[in-house]
Amino acid sequence: MRTTSLILLLTVSLLLALSVTMLSSAVMLKSSFESTMSTQVIAIVGGLGIMSFLWRCNYLRFASLHWWFYGLTLVVLVLVLSPLGTTQNGAQRWLFSTQPGEFAKIPLLLTLAAWGSQHQARIRFGRPLTRFLWGLIYPSLIIMPLLGLLYQQPDRGTMILFGTVTVIVLLLSGMRLVYVSIPLILGFLLCVHFYNSSEMVRRRATAYLHPELYKETTGVQALKSLAALREGGISGVGLGAGIIKHSIPEQQTDFILPVIGEEMGLRFTLAIILAFVVILLCAAQIASRSTDSLGRLLAGGIGFLIAGQATINIAVVTNSIINKGMPLPFVSRGGSCMITMLALIGLLLSIARQTTDQPTPASGKRSNPFTGPDLETLPTR
Repeated sequence: MRTTSLILLLTVSLLLALSVTMLSSAVMLKSSFESTMSTQVIAIVGGLGIMSFLWRCNYLRFASLHWWFYGLTLVVLVLVLSPLGTTQNGAQRWLFSTQPGEFAKIPLLLTLAAWGSQHQARIRFGRPLTRFLWGLIYPSLIIMPLLGLLYQQPDRGTMILFGTVTVIVLLLSGMRLVYVSIPLILGFLLCVHFYNSSEMVRRRATAYLHPELYKETTGVQALKSLAALREGGISGVGLGAGIIKHSIPEQQTDFILPVIGEEMGLRFTLAIILAFVVILLCAAQIASRSTDSLGRLLAGGIGFLIAGQATINIAVVTNSIINKGMPLPFVSRGGSCMITMLALIGLLLSIARQTTDQPTPASGKRSNPFTGPDLETLPTR
C-alpha cells in the first residue's frame, strides 16, 4: 500500500502545483491577483494540514461519529438559507465566505459507507422486500434532507453529484442493479422540473444546443472555452501567453481547464484527465486491500466522487453537457472545495495506512473488493 499511497500523493501534489501556476497565469492582469493567490495558497496549506491530520488518525473513529457530522451539516445548510447566508449570481450557497455544500461531501460519504457496512448482509442476502427497503428506501431517507436543502439554494450540480455518488456507494454495498432504475427515473423527472421551473436552466439548455446564437450571453463560456482549447493545439501557446483566457468568464474557477489547454496544450489537458484516472485507480486499489467493509465502501465512494466531479467539470468546459458550475478538484480556485478534496485524500490515506496487504488468491483472481469475510458474522435480517 505504500506504493499506492506514494502515487496518490504525487498525483495530488502535481495537481496542486499546477493549480498555483495556472491560477497565477489566469488572473495575472486582474487587480484581484494578490487576494486570489493568497486565498488559494492559504486553502492549500490548510487543506494539507487537515489531510495530514486525517492521514495519521484512524478513519474508523471519524466514521463512528458520522451521525454527528451529518446533523451538523444539516444545521449549517439551514443557516446558509437564513439571513446569515450570502447570495451571488442568483444562488444562496455561501456562509461566511465558505460553501457548506462542499463540506457536506464528507459526512455524506461517511454516513453512506457506515450504512452500507452495517447493513450489507440485509442489502445483499435479505429477502426481496428487505433488500429493497435497506438497499434503497431507507438510505434514500438519509440523502433527501441534504438534497432538499441544496435544492433551495439552488445548487443543482451538487444535487446531481450527491445523487450519483449515493447510487454508486449503494451498488458497492450490494444493492440490486435493477433498483437503479428508480433513482434514474426520479432524476429524469427532476431534470424536467428544473427545465420547466427555471428560466436560467432553459437558457442554458438552449445555449448548450446552439451556443453560436448566444455568443454574447449564455453561450460565451462554451464558445470561448472551445476556442481556447483549439488555440492551444498540441503544445500550447506558452505559459502566460494566452489571450483568449482573458475573455472567458470565471476562468479561474470552473473554467480553469481551457486556460491550461490554451497555454500548455493538449498534452497537459490529457495529463490532467489521466491524473484523475490515477486517483480513481488508487482509490480502487485501497478499497480492494481494505480489511473491513467500511474502509472498502468509503474508499470507493471517495474515488468516484472525486472522479465524478472532475468528469462533470471537463464535460462542461468542452460543451459536452449543459453548463453547470462545478470546480475542477485540486486545480480550480475555491477554498471550500480545495479543503474538502484534500480532506478526502487524507481519509483515503488513513484507510491505506490501516490496511494490511492481503495475499492474492492461488487462482490469481481477486474476490469482489467490496465484500469480505466480515459479512459472514452479520445478521441476514
